[in-house]
Amino acid sequence: MRWRQLLVAALGVACSAGCRTVPVEAPPPVANVEVALVPPPPGATRMQLDPSQAFVFPLLVESSMPEYPPDLLALRLAPLTLCVDVDIDEQGGVSQVRRRDDMECEAAGPHVPRFAAALEDSVRSWRFDPALVCRTPDGRAAKDACAEPDAIDTPVALQLSYAFVFSQHDGRPQVELKSGR
Repeated sequence: MRWRQLLVAALGVACSAGCRTVPVEAPPPVANVEVALVPPPPGATRMQLDPSQAFVFPLLVESSMPEYPPDLLALRLAPLTLCVDVDIDEQGGVSQVRRRDDMECEAAGPHVPRFAAALEDSVRSWRFDPALVCRTPDGRAAKDACAEPDAIDTPVALQLSYAFVFSQHDGRPQVELKSGR
């Protein structure tokens, strides 16, 4: 009988030790960065095409997303939206990046300069297939001047505006390229 009591007691101790819960650490915060094209700022010059011309939008071929500053993750900041105007040259390189701060893109707070610096550094490295204006050589109207067999393609410089949203969520850093307007 004693033998059974000792066995039951030993099993009880083993089970209670095995069932003990171990405190779980909170997951580290997750960073997320999204980007989208936004309308140009008020007063921006717009390209005007005649019926003999067509426009080919520049294609982003090389990009790196800005990093959420790692040391700011622990602060669990609210999402922050920053906008930039990006000048793209005739070869598809980024010639200038300027932060926008207007009605569409207002951002305030002590950490904005850190996010803005990461954003501008990243976007400066972007590369595009250049924007093109196609035209018919004789000035005739065409449904799609770029599809005409005798079309003349001319690379053009332009400015695009992008909005970036820096946010975080419970754990691992992640970066997304968000499309849209």
